[in-house]
Amino acid sequence: MDLLIDADLLACQFAYAYEASRARNTDDILDMDDASWAISGFDSAVERMLIETGTKNPVLCFTGSDNFRYSILPTYKLNRQGRPKPILLDTLIEHAWDTWACKAVDCLEADDVMGIMATSLPGCYVIATMDKDLKQIPGIHYNWRKERLRKVQSSEADYWFYFQVLTGDSTDGYAGCPGIGVKRARTVLKGVTEDPWACVVATFKSKGLTEADALVQARVARILRAKDYNFKEGQPILWSPD
Repeated sequence: MDLLIDADLLACQFAYAYEASRARNTDDILDMDDASWAISGFDSAVERMLIETGTKNPVLCFTGSDNFRYSILPTYKLNRQGRPKPILLDTLIEHAWDTWACKAVDCLEADDVMGIMATSLPGCYVIATMDKDLKQIPGIHYNWRKERLRKVQSSEADYWFYFQVLTGDSTDGYAGCPGIGVKRARTVLKGVTEDPWACVVATFKSKGLTEADALVQARVARILRAKDYNFKEGQPILWSPD
């Protein structure tokens, strides 16, 4: 098995760690000698993940240019715009591309790249991330902060997708269903084995919204799987209920 690494997240982790080490130094001058520990730490983290997961080859997955979700929901991740990037981030990303096998696809996020690859060849990859969104993808997952391997079954992955449609994600800038928090979402989906989408739509309608409103949330919440991507055209297939 090979290892798919959420390299967006890993690079940010070390870039912010370097930022914190600079304390109150806000100069935009990057001292590469001073930053060498963060770069070597990034490489060591990749190597450690390979050992801890028993995988052979890493594939570092990054977000490509643009994002198809912006055309579905213009406010998607709008809350992140204008925030300054850590000074080391671009250097770390460039280093990763020079050093490791990396993958990025235009209009897709790193999560989508990982989801598509993992479901294209089930059983061939371990997914390494700390991002809860990737629980939508069935397969073996590795959380490098908790140093834990676990298997996400297809039923759990599907449940997490519908759960996120209901609850939304403030970090990613989509609201889900108004007034539906974690506890209420669990109640709505509890014991539902057939047609969970009907339960989701009914919940949206109970709040005065429509199925079309629910579908917008579903399409931005969905982490793409192989069946959600047109390989010939190089374009996502927007999620629709079966």
